[in-house]
Amino acid sequence: MNERIRELMMQSWNTYYNEEVNGTRFPIVQKFDAEKFAELIVQECVNVLREESERLYKLSAEEKDELFASNFEICAEKCWDNEVMIKEHFGVKE
Repeated sequence: MNERIRELMMQSWNTYYNEEVNGTRFPIVQKFDAEKFAELIVQECVNVLREESERLYKLSAEEKDELFASNFEICAEKCWDNEVMIKEHFGVKE
């Protein structure tokens, strides 16, 4: 598991404080929020794709012509590249 996944996991804990009763304060309760964790991972994937899109839009006309031979090849190639990029970003191995 890579460091970014660990960071997202740590952001997915909710902390609940119990009220003080008769001068006694009950311990803090922490609960892992799986839904929040999933949302953070999805948002992270969106961010990775957005950064890649921004990078591609900044290419010069010559670089774009060289990189993109046809629309079909663009879609197929970018789908593959994005899958690999997301796996690498999260340290996922097949």
